[in-house]
Amino acid sequence: MAQMRQVAKRRIETRVSTARKPYHYVGAGLPNVWLIGVTYRVDRDTGEQSADIPCMPALHNALVVPVLCKESPLTGDELRFLRKRLGKSSKDFAALIGVTSEQYSRIENGAVLTPSNDKLIRLICLTIGVFEFLGSLFNPEKLRTKVAETTWAAEMNHEQKIIATQDENQQWVISTKAA
Repeated sequence: MAQMRQVAKRRIETRVSTARKPYHYVGAGLPNVWLIGVTYRVDRDTGEQSADIPCMPALHNALVVPVLCKESPLTGDELRFLRKRLGKSSKDFAALIGVTSEQYSRIENGAVLTPSNDKLIRLICLTIGVFEFLGSLFNPEKLRTKVAETTWAAEMNHEQKIIATQDENQQWVISTKAA
């Protein structure tokens, strides 16, 4: 038994993510989040990974900012992420934006979101619950103005990476760049 534990231990490699090799974090439901400075383990046999992510609620709160401020239309994954951050069911969220549950389900699963509904969703996210924690991260007036005054244009293959790292005070700092 002890020999089996040693063999299992040798197959797991512990790493710390860096700017050159960030950890791909999919736990928020967003496909484009990469973390720097987190400890993670890789099973050399299966390739499976697991990470120690400190202050996960704060990370998810910080991820709201680049999602709301991105210059392209919101995706289904981003809508689901925002809806869950608000603690709303898909039925309740559909009612908030004035569509049926079926229409909203299609949007979360890849149907095109109209520009007016895109802007409405971003503004709703600012005013329901989310606004409370955004004020502690940065100037909420600046975000409100950016979301209210921006027109999002659809672009082919426009992806944005969200990079998250912790500062010296263990606060999550988010930066974005085009993929």
